Amino acid sequence: MTKYLTYAEYLAYGGTLSESDFNLAEFRSQKRVDYWTDTRVASMAAVPEEVKLCIMSMIKANVALSVDRLAEAPLLSSYNNDGYSESYGSASEQVKVITDAMDDVIRETLYGVTDDRGVPLLYRGLDRQ
Repeated sequence: MTKYLTYAEYLAYGGTLSESDFNLAEFRSQKRVDYWTDTRVASMAAVPEEVKLCIMSMIKANVALSVDRLAEAPLLSSYNNDGYSESYGSASEQVKVITDAMDDVIRETLYGVTDDRGVPLLYRGLDRQ
């Protein structure tokens, strides 16, 4: 399976993960992009720059979504200043917030990008050849 973003490209974009952590995050990000694009990117001659940038953003979100990170720094769901009160969301709520944000990144970054045959990457209808 060809990576949409190589480790060298990741580092050039300012990435800081180790190569082993990058590999897992890139794989998860690629699978999510494949879901939204019906794997159209995999059959392209070259991976578009928009896809590479999308994967870069997704890797950041995947790192934030890790169970260890959520346990260390749960997302604040509400804050009250008068009586000083803080509430934190459950892990499932936090995962939903982050996955929704990742989906937004995909939709915004890949909107209007087409594959080698001119089919929009985000097109989810019938793809006739």
